[in-house]
Amino acid sequence: MKRIDLAFASGNGHCEAWLYLPDGAGPHPCVVAAHGIGAIRQVRLPAYAERFTAAGYAMLTFDYRHWGASPGEPRWLCSIERQLQDIEAAIDCAKAQPGIDARRIALFGTSFGGGHALVIGARRPDLAAVLSQCTVTDCLATALRTPPPQVLQWLGAGLADIGRAFSARAPKYLKLAGQPGEAALMTRAGAEARYAAMIEGPAPWTNVVAARLVLTLPLYRPIRYARRIRPPLLMLVCERDEICPASIARRAAELAPRGRAVSFDSGHFDIYFGSLFEAAVAEMLCFLDKELDRPEAPAA
Repeated sequence: MKRIDLAFASGNGHCEAWLYLPDGAGPHPCVVAAHGIGAIRQVRLPAYAERFTAAGYAMLTFDYRHWGASPGEPRWLCSIERQLQDIEAAIDCAKAQPGIDARRIALFGTSFGGGHALVIGARRPDLAAVLSQCTVTDCLATALRTPPPQVLQWLGAGLADIGRAFSARAPKYLKLAGQPGEAALMTRAGAEARYAAMIEGPAPWTNVVAARLVLTLPLYRPIRYARRIRPPLLMLVCERDEICPASIARRAAELAPRGRAVSFDSGHFDIYFGSLFEAAVAEMLCFLDKELDRPEAPAA
């Protein structure tokens, strides 16, 4: 597996990226990977790149602006619109690379990035396929499942962060993943340990996010875009997802004109590891081989 360092322009800045290439001269089909809230390239994506390149696919991974190796101030700011811009810029970057087949670009989004994949899938009919895993499909539904004391913690931190932004002070941060009862975005039992277990090698990752995100998060409902997704869509549904109801992810597949859902007996973080990880990757590769006209994938 060959890895190339890249950078591509996005908005008023740029994103740092890695392009993984399989053996052979190409042109290769390529999967662009969009990660979740607070995640960077080193958070489990190299494992996916290893599997995809062994099957003959290139893979482009990147850090959103404000995260990881990509510039942007303040740090650890999650702007939904900027992340969507970054994903579209990543797709355009992949299309422009030598050795990549611009007609066979697929988008893979996971967790919050899975929600982004639905939105971008509706915006980009030029995509050959869309894959969405353990999808945060409806942030309003997620907020409604959250205990009221935690919601109050979020609101207090979010309002404090907005106040700091108006006065040009450093942000008020929330933990991304924490223990039950902590002021954090994800507090289901084991969330913090499972998130940390996904980081591969040295990584510029910090377990925080600017708290202003929580004030607009319930308004983000990617499920509303499902009907407009023209490329083939595969939803990888975690039936025991602690963050967003599995029923809503399945509904996205039903609404999409070319959607299909496959279910796993998995919590939100379990699908990144072990036999569930291998099963999900196998489903994705089978889907891509069919939709990208690759009936015989090369041997690993």
